[in-house]
Amino acid sequence: MKKYPILEALNDALKKSNINMDKVCLVSDVFYTPEAIKPLEVDFINTHRGRSVAFGTGLKLGNPDLQVISLVGDLATLGGNHLVHAGRRNMNLIAICINNFVYPTKSGEQSPAYMFSTYSNFERPFNIPHIAKSCGAVFVARWTALHTKQLTDSLLKAMTKEGLSVIEVIAPGGHYFAGVDALENESELINFCYKNSEVKNGEDTQNLEIKTGKKIIVGEFIERKRLTFLDSYNARLSEVMGNKFVPYGGKIDRD
Repeated sequence: MKKYPILEALNDALKKSNINMDKVCLVSDVFYTPEAIKPLEVDFINTHRGRSVAFGTGLKLGNPDLQVISLVGDLATLGGNHLVHAGRRNMNLIAICINNFVYPTKSGEQSPAYMFSTYSNFERPFNIPHIAKSCGAVFVARWTALHTKQLTDSLLKAMTKEGLSVIEVIAPGGHYFAGVDALENESELINFCYKNSEVKNGEDTQNLEIKTGKKIIVGEFIERKRLTFLDSYNARLSEVMGNKFVPYGGKIDRD
């Protein structure tokens, strides 16, 4: 039976939290079978690639009582702009960025196995934690898919935050990661990343770029407070309209 360590960590975090599961909505641009999602026992939306943060933002604005969790695949490529603006606005949701190294760096070889370029890609990958911090996320972390306990703990922490939390999860698929040519399957790749990672909580996000031959730095890097989008909205309209304005939004329903 296939295992889904990211979903298992999320399931553990949800079960350990005091959140009313009827108020949880998971939005994903990563395809999961109904059998994989069912154990979570939450509402689930599978949306277009790169659009999960945008859909999550709409859900949160439509029903502020929801705990919205967004799964963003493919290194947030098509969804990068949505992630940036969610951070700028400080939308109150959790974005789990699943980094599967779709854009590898690999020179001197041709390989049709790569999804977007016969000759692979010479471009540098995004530093997701640094982007998240720069755009205003209140909680930023990175773990590999095999750091299940740490990932669960970070998800639990993210569920208590007011604003955007971004957690990058290193979860490469076959043939995507630079410098691991001898590894033949997904399990070996994930194990490779796990064994070649180093925990540095609080590390400056400028130092978190993933490079061939270097340790992948994981940990929790940013934890701060900012007004959420709805808090800012309510404050501004109350200032302008006075008693005529009825504040919009609520708190997450917890048992």
